[in-house]
Amino acid sequence: MKAEFEERLKNFLGGYWHQDVASTESGLQEVFMEHSPEEIRELIEIIQGFLDEPGDLDYKRSFIDYWADGVVFEDPIEWLRDILKKMSEYINLE
Repeated sequence: MKAEFEERLKNFLGGYWHQDVASTESGLQEVFMEHSPEEIRELIEIIQGFLDEPGDLDYKRSFIDYWADGVVFEDPIEWLRDILKKMSEYINLE
C-alpha cells in the first residue's frame, strides 16, 4: 500500500475509533456526517485496497488494532470488512 494511502487509513481509524468513541456505530455516524459521498468512496477504495493487498494477515490485524485503539475486536479484519460494508451501503442509499 502506498504510504499516502496507509497514512489516510491510519487517520481514518485513529480519528473515528479512538478511546473516546462510544461504539463502532457512533464512529460511523461521525464519518457520515463529516465526509461527502465522494470522500467516503475514496475511503472505501483505500480500505478495500488494504484488505485486498497480498500480505501478512497478522500485520493487518496489528495495524487495525493499533490505530483503532478504542475498539475491542474479535477479529480486526472482519471488523474492518463490516465497516467497509456499512460505508458501501450508506453510499448506495445516497
